Amino acid sequence: MKWIFNKVQYGVIYFLLFLPWGFLKADTTITTKLENPIEAESFQELVEAVLEVAIAIGTPIAILAIIYCGFLFVKARGKPEDLKTAKSALIWTIVGVAVLLGAKLLSMVIKGTIEGLGGGV
Repeated sequence: MKWIFNKVQYGVIYFLLFLPWGFLKADTTITTKLENPIEAESFQELVEAVLEVAIAIGTPIAILAIIYCGFLFVKARGKPEDLKTAKSALIWTIVGVAVLLGAKLLSMVIKGTIEGLGGGV
């Protein structure tokens, strides 16, 4: 039994020793090209692409948050502490939507200003 174990052990050692030679003889002309998934050629295009993704993800989340705030108002049933929680949730949801849309608006204003001055980003 020991004799078989030694043969297997030596076989594994020889395999590991001569394995690198097999890779050296392999064809190494494979080229890898990294492609830009956003395809933005300027910083402005990158910002626009990121904002489009943020708006696409943020819009359904904002709608669900407003629906949840409505549920909180119904659940409150006139209790002052629960109404305060519902009002706070609604206010912060509206602030989040304003930030989301304000970022897009700010991006458009900056882009228009730079293009109006004749420069490019």
